[in-house]
Formats: sequence, structure tokens, C-alpha cells
Amino acid sequence: MTPKEQQIIDILITAIKGGNLIRFEYDGQIRTVEPYLIGELYSKFQNHLEEGIFALRAWFVRGYSNRPVDKRLDDRWRIYELNKMIEIEILSETNKIVRPLYNPDDKDFKRINFRVNVK
Repeated sequence: MTPKEQQIIDILITAIKGGNLIRFEYDGQIRTVEPYLIGELYSKFQNHLEEGIFALRAWFVRGYSNRPVDKRLDDRWRIYELNKMIEIEILSETNKIVRPLYNPDDKDFKRINFRVNVK
């Protein structure tokens, strides 16, 4: 893990603990999401991603999306690589519900650093 990734993880943990949404730039586009889970990806589940890349599982709220949203129940779930996230801002906007199909034991991740706990 790089120092930049650790800094991003610290920001994301703060947002998850507070139930806050975050806004950031990713691939040149602004996105607003609800962060749910931070960890290290398995490459066999995400063939376009290399093993050992730290990422965020989040619920897309608004901004740019390269995939359609709301065509299915889970269309807003996204994975964002931490090393591509810049200008991360914790918003005052919060979410206190757990979104449909959230899996705290997400099988796309070989190791989970922090997550929203389901009660």
C-alpha cells in the first residue's frame, strides 16, 4: 500500500463511520457516491484489474457514470481503484440506510480493510 492509498483509506474510513457521501474525480469525471467497503481486489474476479490494487465498493449517487443506472436493482454498485481517485471530499450529505444487495463479505475483494457493518 502506498502512502497516497493509506491517506485515501483514512478519508474513506472517516466517511463510512459518519455515513457521509464523498465526491471525487475519477478518470477526469466527478462522481458522488456512498462509500461502503475498502479492500484489496482479487484479479480473477475483476480481470481488468491487477491483483493487489486497493479499491472502494460504493453506491453511485450522481455525476458521471460509464454504465447505465437503474436498469436493474444493483446497477448503482461500482468499484473505484484508490490510485485513480483524486480530490476526495467528504460531504455533509449522509445516508443512513444500507443499499440493496450490499455484501459486507464482498467476494471481489481478497482482503477487506474497512466496511459498513450490517446489523
